Amino acid sequence: MRILRRVAFWFDRRRQAADLAAELEHHRARTQSALEADGIPAGEAAVRSRRAMGNVTLAREDAREVWIAGWVERVWRDAIYGARALRREPVFAITALLTLTLGITTTTTVFSVVDAELWKPLPFPRPSQLVGVHPYGPGNLTYERVSGPDFLDWQSETRLAEYAGSASAGRGVVRAAGAESISMLSVTANYFQVLQRPPALGRAFAPEDVHGDRAIILSETAWRRLFNGDPSVVGRRITIDGESHAVVGVDCSVAHFANDPDAFVLLDPSSPAFRVRSLRQINVIGRMQDGVGIAQAQAELQAVVARIAAAYPEDHTGHGVRVLDLKRFSYGYNWRPLCFFLGAALLVLLLSCVNVANLLLARALRRQREFAIRGALGGGRRALARQLIVEGALLAMPSAAAGAVLSSWALRAVTVWLPENYLERGAASLVVDARVLAFVVVLSGAATILLSLAPLLFAQRIDLNLMLGEGGRTAGASPRHVRMRNALLVAQMTVTLVLLVGAGLFVSSFVRLTRMPLGFDPHDRLALQITLSGARYGDDASVRQFAAQLLDRARATPGVRDAAVDSSSPLGSGHSARFVIDGRRRPPEGSEPSAILRSVGSDYFRTLGIRLVSGRAFTDADAPGAPPVAIVNQHLARRLFAGEDPIGQRLALLGGQGAAWTRRTGIVQIVGVADNAKDVGMNEVDFNDLYLPFLQAPVPALELVVATSIPAANVGATLRAAAAAIDPSLPVNGITSLTARVDDAVKGDRFNLILIASFAMVAILLAVVGIHGAMACAVQERQREFGVRLALGAQPGAIIRASLWESARFGVTGGALGLAAALILARLLGSALYLVEREHEGLLYGVTTTDPVALASAALAVVLVATMSGVIPARQATKVDPVIALRSA
Repeated sequence: MRILRRVAFWFDRRRQAADLAAELEHHRARTQSALEADGIPAGEAAVRSRRAMGNVTLAREDAREVWIAGWVERVWRDAIYGARALRREPVFAITALLTLTLGITTTTTVFSVVDAELWKPLPFPRPSQLVGVHPYGPGNLTYERVSGPDFLDWQSETRLAEYAGSASAGRGVVRAAGAESISMLSVTANYFQVLQRPPALGRAFAPEDVHGDRAIILSETAWRRLFNGDPSVVGRRITIDGESHAVVGVDCSVAHFANDPDAFVLLDPSSPAFRVRSLRQINVIGRMQDGVGIAQAQAELQAVVARIAAAYPEDHTGHGVRVLDLKRFSYGYNWRPLCFFLGAALLVLLLSCVNVANLLLARALRRQREFAIRGALGGGRRALARQLIVEGALLAMPSAAAGAVLSSWALRAVTVWLPENYLERGAASLVVDARVLAFVVVLSGAATILLSLAPLLFAQRIDLNLMLGEGGRTAGASPRHVRMRNALLVAQMTVTLVLLVGAGLFVSSFVRLTRMPLGFDPHDRLALQITLSGARYGDDASVRQFAAQLLDRARATPGVRDAAVDSSSPLGSGHSARFVIDGRRRPPEGSEPSAILRSVGSDYFRTLGIRLVSGRAFTDADAPGAPPVAIVNQHLARRLFAGEDPIGQRLALLGGQGAAWTRRTGIVQIVGVADNAKDVGMNEVDFNDLYLPFLQAPVPALELVVATSIPAANVGATLRAAAAAIDPSLPVNGITSLTARVDDAVKGDRFNLILIASFAMVAILLAVVGIHGAMACAVQERQREFGVRLALGAQPGAIIRASLWESARFGVTGGALGLAAALILARLLGSALYLVEREHEGLLYGVTTTDPVALASAALAVVLVATMSGVIPARQATKVDPVIALRSA
């Protein structure tokens, strides 16, 4: 109640003060009346009554101390005084506010992205109980999935957690308004139960759905795209790949992955693939029981894995399992680049605070006499410190509020410019929520402290006698204060150089990426995907027939020079398969070499401009019944056949874990070696590539690639019509030019470059403002000196050179310290900015963190910026009137 009364007083303090004054006056009047009744004259009675009341002002203050904490009122008075002082200096106030807002906006925006991707809890009930299961093969290096029989054993033999599985997402053709391809994730019946994420419409999968009617749950995206958000779709039947499915639910919850599927279907435990213990195709997540820790769940699951390995040693020897928090399991690999950019943003914020602190220090220098007078009138150092902290808060708090608003706008722009799949959790999670606002409050408090330090240290050392004596009129900054200001400027230059080095590294890396050899010619090439589904394409012969008809129509299209079919083309990745060299000792199970497996037509290499280094290309003679053959890339040939001729060597395919066609096994003979082509991205290590002839390994989900003699965009519609003429029920997906695919491959690197370059530009801007302000202050302090020098015949050019050298010194000193800081950071970062296979993605390509060009360029830029920032103050120094300067002494 006492707190509530104090709060009520604060909002009604004027009336309360008036009531107190009236009450005190009433008591005085009664005392005066009593004195008058005793015969004392009215004038004398009034004097005596006032004397009896004592110090009324002190009484009022004592009453206010009871009504509300005294420090609150003192802070409020300091805030009013500080606000009036800032209003009298609008240029300083606006500059400081904009500088701080810039730093807080940058940091808050990047923090929002990092928090949404790495730290925010998953959008499920009790997310701390969710785990991801990471099985590994021999050597603890190979990430693996789980086979169906192993998964069933896990479910039946564990008690501390409930596990659910999902297979790799596939695609199917749904008949709605027309034929459209959708992505489908096969999951176990308890998938939504483990996540505790029931569909918004309908129901989750039930155990009886496994062997009953084909059930499907649509995502909200597919529901709205295919059925216009019609809620009556639940309970209806839809046709996918010629088979009828019953829609049992619609999942409208927030996606936890950027690439969540369009639909969920059930894994069939009775399917032949599910029952093969050596076929590992299931990803596993789990939910631990209440009170169970990750270590306990891992120990229990590891015991089950050990039991399975003892029972089936030929497929499980050396295998283990690791249980991780689901958030770390899903998004952990992405923390390095995000934390790197958050660190860069914090440097920008630090630079903003240092800049404003320098401005506040210069302002404190002008307020020396004010501080001295406050001290002489009884204002202690504590009161002065409170005043300066409040003034720092008056700058930090509005800047933080503006930064939060601007960050929300910036995040909208980020969602537009952010490359697809840059974030695992997707751009939809980027919002300014309570966590971000709490971070803004923390930034506001930290900025207040940083802004108050410099002027507070300055004010604590003011000599009152000097300020109030004869020297007060001409006193300037002491050597200690000059050193403090110079230290802040050097710190600005140091941070600026570190950010410029980072920007230089990213520029150099991006230039190298755009100039690197691709291994294929993307110009005037077009690719389109077609998924053959349904009973009509249930055998290899029908797939070959469709491909032949498609090639005939494509080659007859005006403007098409060459055409070929394949399972995937460069920068489109592909399925992975393991193999061994026939006739050599087989490596331990799980450690066999792997390659990206592609099925390609006979004209594939010519169509894409991929050079054959040796041997021959595929021909129409490489048909079913002919000896199985293969072509490998140079990386595979050099790695496995160093010093030998790979032509004629035989490889034993062990089968992949992906699509059915990749599970083929058998012996193939190498007939050619092709040049390395980029498989996944531009900034990547080389992969092993293994090509099979399309006629021997037909692929239902095929891709048509064409080389054109006219702009590729002009033939897209014609090729789509050609495919529809063969079978109108088949959807044609993703018609893209290969030049667009190359451009998409560097979108992430371009975004990184824009981001770090923006930080560097902000740093340069802040450095210019800081040095200009400091030099202008220095010129003002040396006004008398310049006037005397001009009066004694000094040339303006000499004064300009002296002023420019003064500003250049900051650049040289800050550049030297910045180079040392950049080298230390390079040592600390190590390989964190480069792609390390099986560990993390890369941010830089072809350039080291100690690149001499980037270091030298950044150092030169800092010196030039520092020097040029002093030009205007240097010119102002030459315009000092000697008479006025000497008169002011």
